Amino acid sequence: MKDSTNLISLYLSLDVPLDDNIVMKMASLLDDEAISISWEKHIVDGQDTGWTVMWVLPALPDIKSLSKSLKKISKIDISENHFAWRPVPDVNWLEESYRSFPPFKVGPFYIYGSHHKDPAPKGLIPLQIDAATAFGSGEHGTTRGCLEALVKLHKSGFKPKTILDMGAGSGILAIAAYKLWKKPVLAVDIDKEATVVACRHRRINKLPAGEKGMTCVTGDGYHARAVTKQTKGFDLIIANILAGPLVHMAPDLTASLSKNGKAILSGLLIEQEDDVLKAHKACGLGRPARLPRGEWQTLILNKSPV
Repeated sequence: MKDSTNLISLYLSLDVPLDDNIVMKMASLLDDEAISISWEKHIVDGQDTGWTVMWVLPALPDIKSLSKSLKKISKIDISENHFAWRPVPDVNWLEESYRSFPPFKVGPFYIYGSHHKDPAPKGLIPLQIDAATAFGSGEHGTTRGCLEALVKLHKSGFKPKTILDMGAGSGILAIAAYKLWKKPVLAVDIDKEATVVACRHRRINKLPAGEKGMTCVTGDGYHARAVTKQTKGFDLIIANILAGPLVHMAPDLTASLSKNGKAILSGLLIEQEDDVLKAHKACGLGRPARLPRGEWQTLILNKSPV
């Protein structure tokens, strides 16, 4: 965990609606410098009214130059007046993250951090996720929705023989899927750090590695070698990513799904559901089941719609 000393929180506030993909491109301008990046859409009375983007940085960038670059991407007027910044408080972030991550349940899953020493309640499936390093702890509406979707499929009698977690992050969904079905799970992420975290969580949750357990790889989405070599496709694909990438990757997801496979899609807002469904229906996926959680939507789709 990086020391917070001398870190800067930089905020960009916009009072105009913008496409999600545009905001992602804007946020990624400081990928190389930023320690963390986040963005939030402002919804008022069901209407998109703007965005806030936040970067945590080791030093304040050239705001004038950044404004010009952001203006080129967004095609809107962005000046230095749209920014605010302040020092990050010098606190023990490890201790703070532990305090804010008490154990909780999602269906049959009992999710807890490594700081929690009590055994899981009898009858529940333990998932140990380190809140200090995880990209997905299970608390967010999208991750929770995916966990509930896995449980729903399991209860329905669905029995996948091969499972792919695309954009695996912390690995929580891959681990949960393995614990439900005890079938091979491939966890793929384009971020090397995410792969390291997922592998660590595989070990601490005592899952076997390799073809009979959970495999963690870094790769370019559905073009990763570990994905393409599964020539018959995966019976279950989990993709908890943003709406834009979901739409863009719909053809690749469909091609990577087995004949009667199912896909769990999340990371999209309820208002983005139509675009995501349209892209996947065009590729042959249908019969959606919906699991909304707050403003977030989780979808279960089938490859052989009737």
